Amino acid sequence: MPGKSAIVTIDGFYARRLNNERRIFVYLPPGYEEGEQKRYPVLYMHAGQRAFAPARPGTESWNIHEAADRLIEAGNIEEIIIVAIAHVRPVTSNEYYHFKAPAAEADHIACSGLDYEHFLIHDLKPYIDRRFRTLTDPGNTGLIGSSAGGLSTYHTGFRNPDVFGKLIMLSPYFVKAWLDETGKPNLCEETLYRPYPGKRPLKLWLDIGDAEGLFLPRHVRQVVDELTAEGYRCGEDVGYLVKPEAAHQEKDWGERAHLPLLFMFGRRPERIAALELHGRDRVGLNERKLRINAIARYDNGLELSLLDAEYAVADPDVLEVERDGTIVPKKPGATTVTLKADGLHAAREYRVEAELSEFVQVAMIAEIPPEPSPPESIYGGMGMKLVRGANGRYAGSFLVPRGTGYRFRFTRGFRKFETAADGSALPNRAFRADNDLVLHYKVERWEETTAYSPERRSHADPAF
Repeated sequence: MPGKSAIVTIDGFYARRLNNERRIFVYLPPGYEEGEQKRYPVLYMHAGQRAFAPARPGTESWNIHEAADRLIEAGNIEEIIIVAIAHVRPVTSNEYYHFKAPAAEADHIACSGLDYEHFLIHDLKPYIDRRFRTLTDPGNTGLIGSSAGGLSTYHTGFRNPDVFGKLIMLSPYFVKAWLDETGKPNLCEETLYRPYPGKRPLKLWLDIGDAEGLFLPRHVRQVVDELTAEGYRCGEDVGYLVKPEAAHQEKDWGERAHLPLLFMFGRRPERIAALELHGRDRVGLNERKLRINAIARYDNGLELSLLDAEYAVADPDVLEVERDGTIVPKKPGATTVTLKADGLHAAREYRVEAELSEFVQVAMIAEIPPEPSPPESIYGGMGMKLVRGANGRYAGSFLVPRGTGYRFRFTRGFRKFETAADGSALPNRAFRADNDLVLHYKVERWEETTAYSPERRSHADPAF
């Protein structure tokens, strides 16, 4: 019977080109101490201070060690080592930006992604390979990150397929999107990734939640489509998932981290165990870009969104469905769509309406606790700004893409979140913008300000 897993902490690990230090946390799988001759695949993880435990009280963690423990104990994946790399807070530069910072940050945030890439490949990996029993080839070396860490994984991995052969990107920050500040029905978008033509020897995982606000599934799907056009095979080279009701936060990434671990380090699934149809079930006759999110759940626990599938439509005069899930509306009415795969099927009714606007209006009204100097504004999901009115209430009105989902807590500044009345963590508020909405909220209490020293030490700092 193998022993328990362990986490080793390495303090003050120095990055030469970045000229800073950070903590490294290393997960060693059950049986590592007993198997003196055995070597293990390695997964390098960005934002490692949130990999195994919260970075500070009241924050969230992936708890990815718990997912790995469960999968290893069940025999669903091979034993792996996970190297979690604490992030250096982007005060003047961002380690996850290789070539381009969003325009809103470009005047004060430099891109240090190339130096971070050098740190991973020339400082950290050689040390890990010397100290631990690792399999060093690219097929046994992976990178995992979320949001901007997913963008870093993409650039680092595609630039260095001879080092990293497995790339896991959860909610990758491929495109920055924001609402038009003039209040017009328009979504502003800025592409942050570079495409890499040609097929490399890589195995890829890309996913996104469908309740991440303006982190839109179509941004990730666009990259997946570009990859398949270059010859990557869905389900083989690329795993893709749009996770229903998942938000842009550590808790949600941790809850599905077992899926890319299965895809990368698990046995190949033998069959589909269940099919599901997700996404909007109302489409306007004027819409031409709505896709069904067809999810296959496999016998080993893996979940994938199907990019090529067979659909049957009860009344094809109302709509058709292409193999990639695109709905082609033809006339107003309702009909049943059935997905078929591996002898299984899933059905759902879809309705075509004469017209549906691309954007809907969401009005927010919020009350906050009395205080001597109330803030001029507070923020809801995706930076939705609510301004204080004469009555002391805060209000804002926003035009957002129809069907987008939001899970959030109100904030009065960077990471200054609302809490429950007793000061405990508050569950996310949630809404989905399927129609025009007027939302009323009451903030009970704000998070207490605490001293927090981020994991940042630089040899350029005079105080070092």
